[in-house]
Amino acid sequence: MSLSKMGYRVFLVAVASDVEGQSTDVSVIQLPRLSRLRRVTIGSVRAIRTALKTRATIFHLHDPELVWAIPLLRLMGKRVIYDAHEDLPVQILNKPYVRASARPIMRCVAQLVISLARLSTHVVSATETIAARFPSERVSVVHNYPPLRDAEAAAVSVLDRGNSLVYIGGIAELRGAVQMVDALGKEEFPDGWALDLAGTMPESLQTRLKASEGWGRVRFHGQLPPDRARDLLLAARVGLVVLQDTEAYRESLPTKMFEYFAAGVPVIASDFPLWNTLIEEFDCGVTVDQTSPSAIASAVARYANDPELLQRHSTNARRVAVEMLNWASEEPTLQAVYRRVSSR
Repeated sequence: MSLSKMGYRVFLVAVASDVEGQSTDVSVIQLPRLSRLRRVTIGSVRAIRTALKTRATIFHLHDPELVWAIPLLRLMGKRVIYDAHEDLPVQILNKPYVRASARPIMRCVAQLVISLARLSTHVVSATETIAARFPSERVSVVHNYPPLRDAEAAAVSVLDRGNSLVYIGGIAELRGAVQMVDALGKEEFPDGWALDLAGTMPESLQTRLKASEGWGRVRFHGQLPPDRARDLLLAARVGLVVLQDTEAYRESLPTKMFEYFAAGVPVIASDFPLWNTLIEEFDCGVTVDQTSPSAIASAVARYANDPELLQRHSTNARRVAVEMLNWASEEPTLQAVYRRVSSR
């Protein structure tokens, strides 16, 4: 949408989804959903072939399985921007489907992906840590901060909302799903509070969580369209982002945290050094031992018993979202990348 505003004609080639998105000037070309193996092989070839049919001059690639096409596209005279969302050599080793015996091979594959990505015209990275893997003269950091919405500016005070915790996003063990739900069953957890949980979740994990004593306090919404998920935040008092301690998550900046801030929702977050620095600097949440359901429950109780703290953290979260941590602050960097790439 930011590029469309600049006057570019933008095509999005993406896997079809049941979730309805907002209407924009971007032309969306949907591809059929495939299994993981077929997506990486057949799907990636189909995506590039479909993109070539648009006769675009700039290709912005968002998925590691597409990097094989970078040398080909460059030979064809196309300008290529690779979007590095994850620190791939670290992230891939934490994927639950990667067996220990396969990790040395996968590490080599990840390094190959980085090498191919370096052949692109320019790289856009989500964090400074990821950017360090690429030549400094051809990489720009564009943080995944969310756009602000009118609904958030008109939101009611956090003290006028129900006693609701919220988590939106992918639901997985490494994202703290077990600890979040188990916290609801702890003695320290305050009476009358519940967790609104929204996102995709494997059936096996859902079966496990339903056996937890805390599941009775969960309102599970499944996957929601982006705007509806963010609307859910407007009814919440506190947001959870208790990702477990992996090297990839430790240096990440999860978008959901900044969506919470935009809605005036303070966070209970993992006790990572980077997150500690951010949350302490802006005084907009608390950090806890992310492995401890009791620590999470106690943090919720602290907010439940101290409305002044809750209000202060909510006000600070909203202020930093408006002043700094929003898409409008990052959009000029992306647009500058396109002006630079176009001039070539």
